[in-house]
Amino acid sequence: MSMFLIPTSTDPFYSQITDFDGIDYLLEFRYNQRENAWYFSISLADETLLFSGIKVEIGANLLERFSDVRLPQGTLFALESGNDTSTAGLLELGIDSRVTLVYVDAGGVV
Repeated sequence: MSMFLIPTSTDPFYSQITDFDGIDYLLEFRYNQRENAWYFSISLADETLLFSGIKVEIGANLLERFSDVRLPQGTLFALESGNDTSTAGLLELGIDSRVTLVYVDAGGVV
């Protein structure tokens, strides 16, 4: 089992290429100020959209409810550094922040 921290930005809208299990995916992040929450979409590297509007929720497998064999086969979740289970605010998502995105590869169990 391998676990990877997903680098993120505090820009309210950005995209990045992220490798999951040896396959590049395009992640597009949007911050919703009204909800004080982050949402993201996931596409193949060629920009073929797989799913959008996925809310970054603490502790949930963020890809679990979607069934598409093109999605990463591991587990993607948001890990909170304390006891606050509220969604991540604008400056609270990132490797050294209150909420970190974590990916456990397909061979791992969460």
